[in-house]
Amino acid sequence: MKWTECAITDLKKYRAMSESLTNIPEKIQILKIRFESIKSGSSDSTPVQGGGSRSEDAMLDNIVERERLKLVYHADRRLVRLIDRGLSALSKEERLVIDLFYIDRPRDYIEELIKRLGYERAQIYRIKDNALYKFTVNMYGITEY
Repeated sequence: MKWTECAITDLKKYRAMSESLTNIPEKIQILKIRFESIKSGSSDSTPVQGGGSRSEDAMLDNIVERERLKLVYHADRRLVRLIDRGLSALSKEERLVIDLFYIDRPRDYIEELIKRLGYERAQIYRIKDNALYKFTVNMYGITEY
């Protein structure tokens, strides 16, 4: 995969991943509460064919979902921190261009950038290309030449 594709993919996911850092812990709390209600209300001890009882299956499903959410949370948190590091290296102008190209992407983002920055279209694209490179180097670093 080319570095530009990687960087662009990460930037496009940035907003959703940032929001997931709030939503996932809340979902885990809901699952913990449901787990307690499953435990306290489990009077079904009849095993389902090929497995445990319905309540045991529900508890196991709950545990597995919580563990998977924890893994997703830690991965998202780490990637958001890396993206923040890459974005922090950009100037205000570069950050605006990257935000409008990849993160927020309003309908007429090029015209918006031309209007806000006062540059021609070609200059906007040059700023975007340079900012994407700068972002990527600061996010991932260059370890080999």
